[in-house]
Amino acid sequence: MKTYGLIWPNGDKELRSIVLDDEGNPRIDTLAPYPKPDDWQAPQVLPLVKIPKPEVGAWEPNVVWFDDRVERQWVEGTPAPAPTFTAAEWVEQHLTSTQLHALSDLRLSLVLAGKLLGPLMQSLRDWTSQLIVASAADPSPRSDWPPAPCTYAQASAEAIADINAP
Repeated sequence: MKTYGLIWPNGDKELRSIVLDDEGNPRIDTLAPYPKPDDWQAPQVLPLVKIPKPEVGAWEPNVVWFDDRVERQWVEGTPAPAPTFTAAEWVEQHLTSTQLHALSDLRLSLVLAGKLLGPLMQSLRDWTSQLIVASAADPSPRSDWPPAPCTYAQASAEAIADINAP
């Protein structure tokens, strides 16, 4: 089977998969109703040319009819909406609850040792505080939350090194 564009004698157009014969030609007789009426007229059969979908961007298929072929082209579509997250959901995209608890313990250990937070620990603390404040002002889900400034592994490694430093 292969898909073709059909233009019927009454002007109707459709895409349809048609059985091929042994030579690879479309079997037009398979399109007729059974039993085939005496006044049945075969449609014009046009090859379907499938233009490859562009790899970048949002695209929707569009069928364009020509005298000698039918093309499946692509037109710019509407991009899918960006996913939205509450502040809590956004934090969970970057840190687990266990990691948040561990970071809190590491901050407390630094304070008890009389040491300042390192730049990574401070930036991660500022980031979570910023999300909490923004969420308190407007708890609606958003798609434009800032990314975490560093990973848990980076911040915790820094804190552990600072705790163990003389």
